This record gives sequence, C-alpha cells and structure tokens, in this order.
Amino acid sequence: MKPDTRDITVRSIAATTRTHLDYLKVYTRLSYGSLIDDAVDALWREYEAEGHDLT
Repeated sequence: MKPDTRDITVRSIAATTRTHLDYLKVYTRLSYGSLIDDAVDALWREYEAEGHDLT
C-alpha cells in the first residue's frame, strides 16, 4: 500500500453504481481506488466551481 493512501470500507452503493464502477474498471483498467479518487476529485472541483468553500 502506498504511504499516502488509506483503506476504507464502503457499506453499500446502488446496484447501477456498482455496474458502472465495474464497467469503468474494465474499460479504463484503473483500480477501484483510482476510479473513486478521480470521481471525488471531479466532484470536489465542481462544488468549488459553484462557489462552495469546502476547505
């Protein structure tokens, strides 16, 4: 495990979200962790662009 990463457990997600995540994992060949990192970073940028102060 990389020193700047941390394991988390996800209790539940929508079935369609899991299907999309599985498809993206195959299509992009990224790990689940990388896909989640990218998704959270994109959502964070969108909220900041809308003027939300998240820091």
